Amino acid sequence: MTIIGALVSIFPLIGISAAIPAAGRGALFWIYWATLSGCLVHLLWILARNPTPSKRPPLLTRDLAMGWAIALPCLLTSFWPGIVGAPLFTVLVGATWVAEKIRNRSVTS
Repeated sequence: MTIIGALVSIFPLIGISAAIPAAGRGALFWIYWATLSGCLVHLLWILARNPTPSKRPPLLTRDLAMGWAIALPCLLTSFWPGIVGAPLFTVLVGATWVAEKIRNRSVTS
């Protein structure tokens, strides 16, 4: 829901920014950037609560790995922390999977 909300909310942002005067657009983008930051923090919170892939609910790893999709609205609004953070978040999810595989291999050998 977090990812879908971030992706879909770009369309109302474009419509509202076209309808309001130029002086209000800056505040509108700051509000949207705060929303995108909240989405990234929410994904990190979910990952922190479910750090190991084998103990996550079904399909949560796939959903967390889709965090890179938040980069699209970040690109459209020039929000550089999201442009950098969204792909790094996906790498972090993959790193938890790799770390668990390495940990399991060292336990069995």
